[in-house]
Amino acid sequence: MVVPDPVHVAIVMDGNRRWAKENNFPLFWGHRRGVRALRESVQAAIEQKIPYLTFFAFSTENWQRSENEVKYLMGLFVRSIGHYAVFLQKNKIRVYFIGDLAPLNDNLRGKIASLREKTAQNSKLFLTIAINYGSRDELTRAVKKIPPNELQNCSWEDICRRLDTRGIPDVDLFIRTSGEQRLSNFLLLQSAYAELFFIKKYWPEFTQQDFEIILNEYRLRKRNFGK
Repeated sequence: MVVPDPVHVAIVMDGNRRWAKENNFPLFWGHRRGVRALRESVQAAIEQKIPYLTFFAFSTENWQRSENEVKYLMGLFVRSIGHYAVFLQKNKIRVYFIGDLAPLNDNLRGKIASLREKTAQNSKLFLTIAINYGSRDELTRAVKKIPPNELQNCSWEDICRRLDTRGIPDVDLFIRTSGEQRLSNFLLLQSAYAELFFIKKYWPEFTQQDFEIILNEYRLRKRNFGK
C-alpha cells in the first residue's frame, strides 16, 4: 500500500561548512550555496504539492559559533529575504518564522515582519523558517504563557496552542543532510511520529532530485503512529 504524501516536511540543512572545507572554498561560501539548495527544495515541494515545508536555519545553540560567522549568517538572512521576495510572491508562497526573534537585530526583524505581511495571503505553500529556534526553548516559552491557575489541568492541546508552530500540522517527513543522525533539538514535539531520513550528501549538494527520491522512499514506508 502506498503511503499518502506528507503534509509537512521538515529539513535540517546540515553540512555547509564541511562542504566548503572539502571543496577548498572559504567557510562562508557553504552557507551561501545552501540558500540555493533551499530554493531547489522549495521548488520540489511546490511541484510535488507538499503544503507545509520547514527549514532549520539557525538554532539557539548557533550563537556559540564565531562572531564573524554569526554576523555573516544574519546578513545572509537579510540578503536572502530581499533576493527571493519576488520568487516567493510569484509562486504564492506564504512565509512564516518560528523561534525567539527578540535577540535578532532590528534590520533582520524588520525584514522578517515585512515578508510575513507581504506573503500572508499566499496559499500554495506554507514555508516556515526556524531562526534562533530550539524545541526546549519553544516548550519553555509555551509553558510560561499558561496562566498559573490553569497549569493543574493543562492538556497537550493547551500547550500546542502556545507553541511557535500553532496551526501547523505535525511533521510527517523529517530530513537531515550531511550523514549526521540526530534531531538536534529541532521540532522534537512536532516530529513524534515523523518518518526520519538521514542522507550523506552535504546540504549545498542537495537537489530537487534528492528531494523527490526521498519522497518516493517515504511513500513505501508503513506508518503505524504507535498502533
